[in-house]
Amino acid sequence: MSRTGTATAPSLRDRLRGQLADLKMPGALEALDDILRRVDGGELAAGEALAQLLGAHITLRNARRLQTAMRSARLPVVKTLGDFDFSFQPSVKREQIESLHTLGFLERKENIVLLGPPEVATYYVTSLCR
Repeated sequence: MSRTGTATAPSLRDRLRGQLADLKMPGALEALDDILRRVDGGELAAGEALAQLLGAHITLRNARRLQTAMRSARLPVVKTLGDFDFSFQPSVKREQIESLHTLGFLERKENIVLLGPPEVATYYVTSLCR
């Protein structure tokens, strides 16, 4: 109770912020204000708001896990497929390498073998005998 005799209850937003902080959900806490604004504006239903709130936390958690794994790996340089100079190694077929991200070789039960130095790896696809 306050000195005037009336107690002010924390707002729903404040209660949610406190609960998300207690649960250690910083991703959801960061997204909360925007999601509540969209709920208040009628853009989101309650179920979709919950899904987005949890999704924001999962996205942040996964990004942090990846950052931690990359730091732990102590790789000298992080390179992506976008950094690869296909003109440097003309025998490497760009379409084949870029198609690996679809993971179709897993469905076909094939192995991918990368050979050569890191800058100029060639690969072979082999079928699994099962």
